[in-house]
Amino acid sequence: MTVFTRRTVLRGAAATTAVSAVVSVNATLPAEAADAATSMKLFVGLSSALTGIGEKKLAPDRDPLNVKQAYYDQARTYPEFDRLLRIYADNQSNPNKDEIAKIILDQSDIRYLARSVILAWYLGAWYEPSVLKNPPPPPISFKVISSTAYTQGWIWRVAQAHPMGYSEWAFGYWQDDPASLDTFIQ
Repeated sequence: MTVFTRRTVLRGAAATTAVSAVVSVNATLPAEAADAATSMKLFVGLSSALTGIGEKKLAPDRDPLNVKQAYYDQARTYPEFDRLLRIYADNQSNPNKDEIAKIILDQSDIRYLARSVILAWYLGAWYEPSVLKNPPPPPISFKVISSTAYTQGWIWRVAQAHPMGYSEWAFGYWQDDPASLDTFIQ
């Protein structure tokens, strides 16, 4: 007969936690999860090459807003998305990100999707690639991806400003000289 005491229950819980931690470390990701993680990593690298903003800035280790997921989800709905990632993957070892961006933007079938990705990161808005290819008279239509995407648009950091009614900066920030642009994008 097993006697349950607080000590035996805690000992069992500790053993279960230890075993599950060891098993989860040794377990491999399912194929779909591994593919999604790889695809997101490629998307962040591609976005960095296209925007000129460092990968760690686009996808920081601690990212409670996870705005990159919204941009990724929007871009992957297009049939050209896989080719866009494949071209980036084939060239990602090139240390010159400007050359990678040029290779991508020289491809007529994916150029406008790449431009939509750039605009999404900077403006938090999605411009249809087909509209960018054959723009109507201004204004060009777009959709705001989300309120978070809008407030986190890189245009605000590059301009060292903030959207109306929203600021992460402390009162009085405007009295100090602005930081260099490299602080924001590298």
